Amino acid sequence: MTDWIDVASADAIADGGHRLVEVAGTEVAVFNLNGEFFAVENLCTHEQVPIADGELDDDCTITCPVHEAEFCLRTGEVLEPPAEEPLTVFPVRVREGMVQIGDQPRDPAG
Repeated sequence: MTDWIDVASADAIADGGHRLVEVAGTEVAVFNLNGEFFAVENLCTHEQVPIADGELDDDCTITCPVHEAEFCLRTGEVLEPPAEEPLTVFPVRVREGMVQIGDQPRDPAG
């Protein structure tokens, strides 16, 4: 069963912005993109550098700020190399105006 962790009020994370939170020893980046929220482990899988300062695109992608690997924020899928492994994605929801993330990553299979 998923435990939900409060991140911030939905209006506290600006469109195109992010908030970092620690979940069970893992730093997670929570992004607001056009009012939709996404949560991924804050590490590019190519060289283990923080992904949160990467460039966000309206099509729900983020580009690593170091080597320009591109990922889908919805699924973690690699869209452009040099990365080969997907990002770790966490479930995210908004309840009563509060952005929350699940304490366990989503199963990559579904």
